Amino acid sequence: MKTSQMKYDVVGLGTVVVDHLVLLSHHPVQDAKTNIISDAFQIGGPVPTAQVLLSRLGKRCAFIGSWGDDQYGPLIAEDLAAENLDLSGSRPLPGTRSGYAQVWIDESVSTRTIACYRPEHWLQPADLDESILTQARAVHLDGWPQTTCLHAAQIAQQAGVKVCLDAGSLKPGMEELIPYLNVMNCPRRFITEYLDTDDIHAAGQELLQQGPELVTITDGVNGAWLFTDSVRLHCEALPVLSLDTTGAGDIFSGALLYGILEDWPVERTLKFASVTAALKCERLGNRDALPTLAEIEAVLQTKELRLSRWD
Repeated sequence: MKTSQMKYDVVGLGTVVVDHLVLLSHHPVQDAKTNIISDAFQIGGPVPTAQVLLSRLGKRCAFIGSWGDDQYGPLIAEDLAAENLDLSGSRPLPGTRSGYAQVWIDESVSTRTIACYRPEHWLQPADLDESILTQARAVHLDGWPQTTCLHAAQIAQQAGVKVCLDAGSLKPGMEELIPYLNVMNCPRRFITEYLDTDDIHAAGQELLQQGPELVTITDGVNGAWLFTDSVRLHCEALPVLSLDTTGAGDIFSGALLYGILEDWPVERTLKFASVTAALKCERLGNRDALPTLAEIEAVLQTKELRLSRWD
């Protein structure tokens, strides 16, 4: 099927949670109190956050996931629908709790502490609508739930749909999933957990050998690395006054996928993803914090991010 005939640019499958963001002047010591500067509820999760960015940048997106029939369920459904995500493959699961997290943000040092309740019920492989997955240019995954995610990757690969993973933390079944990937993004801590190494160059090579055509590894203020069979790149981080890093990796993955869908050179794609994630960190949350395409392009035109290559 031609790209122009595809119903979706990106179909996402993954965890969705309600984040309660709490901004503090500083983290209190144990068994002490501190005043809240501000707080807000937002919808989070690696895949939904990336898809909201993609939707705002003009891509056609569908989300496949589930949530509880508790007080947070309608909030999730309303938020994602308002961001123009097709939810025809998603649904609430009766008698279950939605994912929930408290995110404490320390304004003084721009760090965060997260306490979360992970969903204990999710869509099974038999619940997937294969027609949604096969009508996409790309499928974006976070590796969870394990069996459902693997099944979606297999369906997508069989249909010739690009399969992308935002690995985040190490999850069960990664060694089975990675061979089905075209694109893989992960933070530096993932390679330590999964490959038992802190050598980014060696890790990039090893991950390429396991299946993906393109691998990126992010490391906050130390920048991001990109690997293909023919290209090795490092992009320095954009210096910003960081307020909230929550969702920065999710945004990097979404922006990376945007560049890939636009068929940009890998150099521009890596810079675009790096700048987009950095700009998000200047603001609180992952909705109001999302930069516009104009804001991203303005930085790319006025700021020179150094790219390094090596053999």
